[in-house]
Amino acid sequence: MKIDELLTIVAETIEYEGQLGLEDKIEDIEEWDSLGVLSIVSMLDDLSISMSLEDLEEIQTIEEFVKLTGIHDD
Repeated sequence: MKIDELLTIVAETIEYEGQLGLEDKIEDIEEWDSLGVLSIVSMLDDLSISMSLEDLEEIQTIEEFVKLTGIHDD
């Protein structure tokens, strides 16, 4: 999976109507609320990617989120 694919899936999961970018700040994404975080954790579990709620609470940007998933375009 590529980063763009992951970001598209995350946007769909939290019902975000725009396109997520690596430089986007989590605090600026209204849909990235407590319900959105639970949806993201469930989606990641479906993709066999392990991430704790604590990890998700500490990240500041989409780039940090992507790094935690271990997904990259290499």
